[in-house]
Amino acid sequence: MAYCNNSDVLALVDTDMTPAEIDDIILRTDERIKLKIDVGTVNALILEDISSLWSAYRVFLKDPNARGLGEYSERREITLKLLKDEIDEMLALAGGGVSFTPAVETLA
Repeated sequence: MAYCNNSDVLALVDTDMTPAEIDDIILRTDERIKLKIDVGTVNALILEDISSLWSAYRVFLKDPNARGLGEYSERREITLKLLKDEIDEMLALAGGGVSFTPAVETLA
């Protein structure tokens, strides 16, 4: 099950991408999230926010005609930076449990 849906992403970005294309981005983004954080320790609403923000960011990267919603919609680079900064902050806050553990043994 995806952490967010098309309407969550489309609330952040105006794009001509098809729903299937957006669904694919969401699916791939959610797999990246699982690699970055221990999703079992993070609230579902936070996972939804991370997924929708990161998916919107990736839509921007894939669709050169995508526009942000809100006051910075005409400035693509500003919208990308704002989304990236928010994603980084959310991942840092949720990163209390990293999904991998370092090896405790040393190689001889």
